[in-house]
Parts: sequence; structure tokens; C-alpha cells
Amino acid sequence: MSHYPYSSEYSPAAPVLEINLGAPGTPPTLGPLEALVDTGADATLIPMKYLRQIGARKVDQAALRSQWGEHRLVSLYAVAVEIGQRHFAAVWVVGDEIGDEVVLGRNVLNRLRLLLDGPAAMTEVLDGPA
Repeated sequence: MSHYPYSSEYSPAAPVLEINLGAPGTPPTLGPLEALVDTGADATLIPMKYLRQIGARKVDQAALRSQWGEHRLVSLYAVAVEIGQRHFAAVWVVGDEIGDEVVLGRNVLNRLRLLLDGPAAMTEVLDGPA
């Protein structure tokens, strides 16, 4: 089990996890990076500066809808993601050309057993199968 304190960089404080990134099939070479846990996001967003650093390759394009309802064509990249002792060899993520924040969406979060403990301002990644 891994414990991560909420980040006070957000108001109110928000759940975050530390992640490491790498090219698919290789050990992570970048991190730890702080990633916002966003259970309302369908996809994980990674800033392009990080994707370039690990040499991630573009694998597809998709149309995503923002929280404001606008649709946008985005590029998808394959990356390896490590969270605590969990390693995901090939996850498709959205390359974010605008922001500098890593956002973990449900395509990654649904592979984890998480406890978001708001009163304690702590996120736990629980052991066992997702």
C-alpha cells in the first residue's frame, strides 16, 4: 500500500499520486511527477514536454470533449506508467500541448484500487487486484 498526501497547490487541497513515465516496454526514465487524480476525466493527459523527454510515439488521434462541452482533436501517445509498485507497460494518453499538469483519468485510475480519504487529506493505492 502506498500513501500520498493531498496537494495544497490546489484550493481546496486535491488528491495526487506520484508517477514515473517511460517509453512502452522500457523501465520508467522520468519522474517522480505529481499527477492530479481526476475521476471525472475519461483520459490521462501528459504535457508534451514530458512525452518528448521519454520519446513517446504517437499512436492515434481522437476527439475529446472538454468539461465545457467543446470538442477537440487530440493526439494519443503510448507510454509506460508506474505508480508505486504498479507498472502499466503501454497506456494511451493524450498529449497536452497547452498545460503543464499531469492529469490521471479513468483509463489509468480504473486499473487501481484507491482510497481517497478527504478528512485525512491522503490518497492510498491499495494492494491487490484492481
